[in-house]
Amino acid sequence: MKKSVVLSLLLLMCIGIGAQRVQKMSHDIRLLVDQTTSQVLRTPSVKQHETVRAMIRFNGSAEAVMGEYGCKAITHIGDIYIADIPVSQLKAMVNDERVQRIENHMGGKVLMDVAPQWINTPAIYEDPRLPNAYTGKGVLLGIIDVGLEVTHPNFYNADGTELRVTRFLDQFAADDEQFGQPIELGREYTTETDIKAKGYAGDSYRNYHGTHCLGISAGTGHTTPYRGVAYEAELAAADSKVAGDSAFGSANELALMQYLFDYADERKMPCVITYSIGFNALPDDCELFEEGISQLVGPGHILVAAAGNESNDPGYVCKPKGMAVAGTSLNGDKTGVAFLYSKDQFTLKVISKHTEPVDGSLKGDSLVYTPTEDKVEKQLAGKHVYVMKNDTCYAIAYTRDETDTDANSVLLVIEGEDSYVQLVVEVNHKFINDTDTDPRCGNATNDHNVGLPGCLPSVVTVGALNTRPEFTNINGEKITKWGGKTPEGTIAIFSSQGPTLDGLIKPDVVTPGVNIHASANSHYEKDYGAVLVTKSTFEDREYPWVAISGTSMATPCMAGIVALWLQANPSLSPDDVKRIIRETSHPLGDGTPNNTYGYGLADAYAGILNILGLPTAIADLSQHQPSALTIRPADGGIRLSFDKAPSQPFTVRVYSLSGQLLGEQAIRPTATTDYLLPLSNTSGVCVVQVNSPELGVTGSELIRK
Repeated sequence: MKKSVVLSLLLLMCIGIGAQRVQKMSHDIRLLVDQTTSQVLRTPSVKQHETVRAMIRFNGSAEAVMGEYGCKAITHIGDIYIADIPVSQLKAMVNDERVQRIENHMGGKVLMDVAPQWINTPAIYEDPRLPNAYTGKGVLLGIIDVGLEVTHPNFYNADGTELRVTRFLDQFAADDEQFGQPIELGREYTTETDIKAKGYAGDSYRNYHGTHCLGISAGTGHTTPYRGVAYEAELAAADSKVAGDSAFGSANELALMQYLFDYADERKMPCVITYSIGFNALPDDCELFEEGISQLVGPGHILVAAAGNESNDPGYVCKPKGMAVAGTSLNGDKTGVAFLYSKDQFTLKVISKHTEPVDGSLKGDSLVYTPTEDKVEKQLAGKHVYVMKNDTCYAIAYTRDETDTDANSVLLVIEGEDSYVQLVVEVNHKFINDTDTDPRCGNATNDHNVGLPGCLPSVVTVGALNTRPEFTNINGEKITKWGGKTPEGTIAIFSSQGPTLDGLIKPDVVTPGVNIHASANSHYEKDYGAVLVTKSTFEDREYPWVAISGTSMATPCMAGIVALWLQANPSLSPDDVKRIIRETSHPLGDGTPNNTYGYGLADAYAGILNILGLPTAIADLSQHQPSALTIRPADGGIRLSFDKAPSQPFTVRVYSLSGQLLGEQAIRPTATTDYLLPLSNTSGVCVVQVNSPELGVTGSELIRK
């Protein structure tokens, strides 16, 4: 997933804001409250906006308070209101006793950059075997993303005659458009005529992330072999401003989630939303976001989110009780930001690397901080360093002087044998273990980095598996990219790993996320270069297909699987989905679940069998499809198509979904690869079980007659 640049040096707050009022704000709202006194540059978009979209909970009349401060209500989820607040009024609202909490998480990062046997559905993987009976039909698959081209041929039906996108919302739409309707969230397009006239979101010329993700979830493949998982699902898309515009954060995304779920209810359809955007996860900072999502999801409402792509670099340090000292090096560009969490007493040393040697005697330039102080700042050699206390959270930052020629880092050393301390790095910065400079600075790890909303318990969180180490692009070149960094069948090097900062095991599951082939935007202004895999033509326009990597790609794969499961049982809840994942996924790693793979590799087909209760109803049922045989419905019967002519006798049994045996036949092979078996006494979905001593032939298949 891709994250917007957020220079949120959250420590630079007015000393005049007391501890009680500080707890009323999330970290990013605190930044906006204090922006007039901040000494560090922020994201330009924050300065340019007069309002910020935020979640608010009130102690009194919400409408009266919002009216008093000039807020514009967007929507509400229970008693959580989402509103545009004048930035100039934020400080006054924080001091108003009728306001219980104001929360937002600024910006967002879209989390981007293999064969059917990996997930037991062939989607997007150049294989004709697709589930016959369950294709996502009757399910609404929603996406909140960026760079969406909703009229890509991948989003039509199989013969290209009907657009499957029935609702589109664009937050980049121009005010003077002659089609679509303006609403509080943007401009929505509700008819096929308007959606086709719109065609693509206002940011699709510079981004194609959403088009790729939606293709993975639900593309038909058009003329290519890269078909999505739920290729007959109905589609609804919201193109968000969250990535790159700091006035739009998690509050905006919560409103878009509600928008899509409400549309599904209007259509009387179950809904799964694929969400491949992430925010920094900080302890005790997402109360309203977490509660809002937990109210939106439920039976027939499933949110699938990316774990994040933060495991490339270390970003977490833990100093448990009993350990005397822990540390690392904080690295940024002109700034570096980290957050420390502890309820105990400790000593923090921030050390400049200008003066050698740096060791336990503190011969280097340093700042020493203990929790007895609210705020300290010091000019070290080449850098201005700040530490600010906010309850049990301590923000640490440095800014480089223009004359500083030193490395872009400071050393962080935590001391206190009786203290439990967690240290996490801010987005776009990183920790670098530097024991050569200081032996105490080697404790940063590549875990505890699953972001929002993936770190929440009500969300199905997805990590990325490396199942395609290499691909061939349109020029015939072999491209490795991310696939060469870890062995095939193991976690992708970038895929974020748990536990969460409050101890939850995450991710829940993994699916393929490396070098994934899917649709991209025809309006994209840059050259796709080495990632271009193929092109197709539709209505005299050329459309690209590319290969990219990320938990962004794994997430829509899982969302497509959930769409298949919702077709089998439209009332599945998030807990139901997690139970199916637990009971049917293929375990990976040490122990199950674990913080690298969750419950393991998702199995779409085994999940459907589980939902239908077939493993219990049919004693000899194979819980996998045959790999060397395709089973399809045919006129008056069933067609068996072998990869090569069978040489051994085989048996075919057909069952109803209740487990009743409808027919059985023992077949002696001939020289042909094609067999047509009559079956006239059944309709709807039935189960075909084939047994053979030959490799790849034994297996089951669900077909719809």
